[in-house]
Amino acid sequence: MDATLTIEPFGFFTLESLRAGWYMIWRQLVRVVPLVIGAMAVGAALAKLGMPVLGILITTVGVMAAVIWGAVLVPKLTSRWAEARYGYTLAAPGSVWWGITWRVWVASLVAAVIFTPPNFVALSLSTAFANGALGMLGQLLATLLGIANFAVTILATGWAMSRVTAFQLSGMPVPSAPFVPASSVIEPPPVAPTVIEPVHAAVSFRPDPVAAPVSVAAPVALQAPAAVSAPAGAGKQCPKCGLYETERGTVIGWYCRICGWRESPRPIGPPAAR
Repeated sequence: MDATLTIEPFGFFTLESLRAGWYMIWRQLVRVVPLVIGAMAVGAALAKLGMPVLGILITTVGVMAAVIWGAVLVPKLTSRWAEARYGYTLAAPGSVWWGITWRVWVASLVAAVIFTPPNFVALSLSTAFANGALGMLGQLLATLLGIANFAVTILATGWAMSRVTAFQLSGMPVPSAPFVPASSVIEPPPVAPTVIEPVHAAVSFRPDPVAAPVSVAAPVALQAPAAVSAPAGAGKQCPKCGLYETERGTVIGWYCRICGWRESPRPIGPPAAR
C-alpha cells in the first residue's frame, strides 16, 4: 500500500508561517508596487499639464490593474510554493484565492480590533503634544503598530497558504523521489578535458647487416683564391687585406681605406752612420 501525504497546517505564530507569508508578500510587492507608482506619477504629470480628469482616470485604472494583478498572483504563487515544498501543484485557482483571502481578512480584522486602543492613544499623544516628548512617543508607538500590522498580515498569509495546501494535498501519494525544484538545481562546473600525453616509445636503430655500406664522398679541397691583380691607377698593395685600395697621405703616409692599415712612420733623426 502506497504511503500518502499527511500535511499539518502551520501554527499562526510560527517561523514556517512567517517564511511562507514572506514568500508570497515580497513577490507580490515587487510586481504591484512599481505599477501603482507609475500610474500615480503619470496622473500627477497630466494634472500639472492641465489635464486633471485624464490624470485621475489613468491613476484609477493603474491602481485597479495592480489590485487585480495582485489577486491573480495569489493562487499562482501558492501553487509554486506547494510544488517546491511538497512536489504537487494546486488545482482550482479560484478556491485557492478565496481560501487564502478570507482567512487573511479575518486575521487582519482581529488585529485591527486589538490594535485600536493603542492606535487611539498614539494618535492622541501625537496630536496633543505635537512638539513635545509625548508627541514623539506617540509617533513612535504609531510606527511600531504599523510594523506589527504588517507582520500580522505576513503571518496570516503563510498560515492561510498552509491551510489551503493541506486541504488539497492531504491524502496524495508520497512522491517516490524527493522533489527538487528546477530553480534550486545547481549545475556542476564544466570539467576541463583530460589531455592524454602521447607515449613516446624508445626505438633502437640497428644497422642492417645485409644493406650495402654507404660510401662517403671524399672531401673536396678548397681552391685558394686567385691573386688579385692591381687595377690601373691604384696604389700599392695593402699588406693586411691584399687589396689595392690604398692612398698616400701627406702626414701619415700610406693607409688602406678598407681595413684601416697604416704604414709605420719612419723615424725622424740623422741617418745612421755607415
